[in-house]
Amino acid sequence: MAIMFVRAQVISRGAGRSIVSAAAYRHRARMMDEQAGTSFSYRGGASELVHEELALPDQIPAWLRSAIDGRSVGAASEALWNAVDAFEKRADAQLARELIIALPEELTRAENISLVREFVRDNLTSKGMVADWVYHDKDGNPHIHLMTTLRPLTEEGFGRKKVAVTGEDGAPLRVVTPDRPKGRIVYKLWAGDKETMKAWKIAWAETANRHLALAGHEVRLDGRSYAEQGLDGIAQRHLGPEKAALSRRGATMYFAPADLARRQEMADRLLAEPELLLKQLGNERSTFDERDIAKALHRTVDDPLDFANIRARLMASDDLIMLKPQQVDAETGKAAEPAVFTTRDILRIEYDMARSAQVLSERRGFAVSAVSLAAAIENVETADPEKSFRLDPEQVDAVRHVTGDNGIAAVVGLAGAGKSTLLAAARVAWESSGSRVMGAALAGKAAEGLEDSSGIRSRTLASWELIWANGHETLHRGDVVVVDEAGMVSSQQMARVLKLVEQAGAKVVLVGDAMQLQPIQAGAAFRAITERIGFAELAGVRRQREDWAREASRLFARGEIEKGLDAYAQHGHLIEAATRDEIIGRIVGDWTEARRQAIQDSS
Repeated sequence: MAIMFVRAQVISRGAGRSIVSAAAYRHRARMMDEQAGTSFSYRGGASELVHEELALPDQIPAWLRSAIDGRSVGAASEALWNAVDAFEKRADAQLARELIIALPEELTRAENISLVREFVRDNLTSKGMVADWVYHDKDGNPHIHLMTTLRPLTEEGFGRKKVAVTGEDGAPLRVVTPDRPKGRIVYKLWAGDKETMKAWKIAWAETANRHLALAGHEVRLDGRSYAEQGLDGIAQRHLGPEKAALSRRGATMYFAPADLARRQEMADRLLAEPELLLKQLGNERSTFDERDIAKALHRTVDDPLDFANIRARLMASDDLIMLKPQQVDAETGKAAEPAVFTTRDILRIEYDMARSAQVLSERRGFAVSAVSLAAAIENVETADPEKSFRLDPEQVDAVRHVTGDNGIAAVVGLAGAGKSTLLAAARVAWESSGSRVMGAALAGKAAEGLEDSSGIRSRTLASWELIWANGHETLHRGDVVVVDEAGMVSSQQMARVLKLVEQAGAKVVLVGDAMQLQPIQAGAAFRAITERIGFAELAGVRRQREDWAREASRLFARGEIEKGLDAYAQHGHLIEAATRDEIIGRIVGDWTEARRQAIQDSS
């Protein structure tokens, strides 16, 4: 089962560690420490190495490019860490930070590689950081080791570990004190601090949850600590690959006395307060059955008697709510479908969310004038004369819907239906009326896409919540918050956002497709809200030009994948191959030919 495990450590020369040796061990390779003149070889564990990458930012200095161009990943890693080792002169120098992250067992190796690449791109290389990562899998314990430098890359080598904090104007931030009337410049660690680690944990959980949802899995991770979730005292102990493998095979587990005492302490805590386990389940999913309860309990409790006692108390708890009783087959008398449960907290959260949505739908005072609306639509229609693009009547109606008088509005549409384009027109209308517009999405990539396509300044929802909690850029009356890909937002997070919007007297616009992906974490908030308040629908698909391709997109969105692929096959757009290598070769060949043709056409 997927677990939330992200551990950070600093590789330091002061602790007697060699950064080149650390890299060689992780890459399961042979590397030479040029400073010490020592060779390290860990090729014996090569069978555990699934994948390795050296991910670099877009802009890298010439010295590093010349050092790694044309070399294997292991050789490039060796060159990088030897350069770091040579640059650091202190005997106790900190050389690198390493993240050890458990990968979801539910995902295939290819899916896990895609997951790590997205996390690295959005959180590290996009910030100018180097990420040297390897994927290990020993006895069914998939995880990555990710090493990153503690200094930024420069043309001369590496920069300072501490950099000045800058304000919105780009100038260094200063703190004025009585002894320093001109102010003291505030510095921060370039590679991040404890708060950065917290943000990375949350980002990892969000990225992993999105990939789990894409793969059709219901399990979810939570980047917050158990204490932050209100579950302090039931944390799991990381077993390691050997014990984890034995546990999966059902073997009898033996723990050291300290571990036994700790596990018994957790069992005693659950015996006294079994609702903690329900809260943990509620953080992972909005509904569950008895098997899910047993699995969650088994992760913490080993003793059969304690297991039975806690399970019995859980099933009798007032916090456990049965949504659907067990379905029994009339002919065989056996259970056909298990009973479905939820928690009282989840019901309360979804009630509060629905209440906030109702209050916002009845709130007035957000209408955009007809003149501003017409100008905004015309502005989008004539923004790029070369494309001769115009909003169609369906999109115009959706723009009018979201810029209406209510405090909440929703737009439902398939991917490629033109949601981003109508938001660009809506943004112009809102801003011409003096409203401040903020964009939000669950994932960083989606927030970037929203900003690029609509011009709305956007962040992740988690980022906005943190900023607002710290008293910065707080919501005010008349503000408009646009939430893209709202179908992926959990009920808990949606309830928090709607409550903040309600209290501030602002407006929220939810945009997405409730059928596109399962929501992240627990609850289908977007679907529940749209059923209550109504929505504008974009039924047409505009990303494809031909009618058959548009219909195929609708089939894909409804989950009728086979019919959609048949449509592509009938029009000669589905290519089959006997082997994976053959199809990859065809893809690369087609891309190369298309690129060559594009260069010829532009010359």
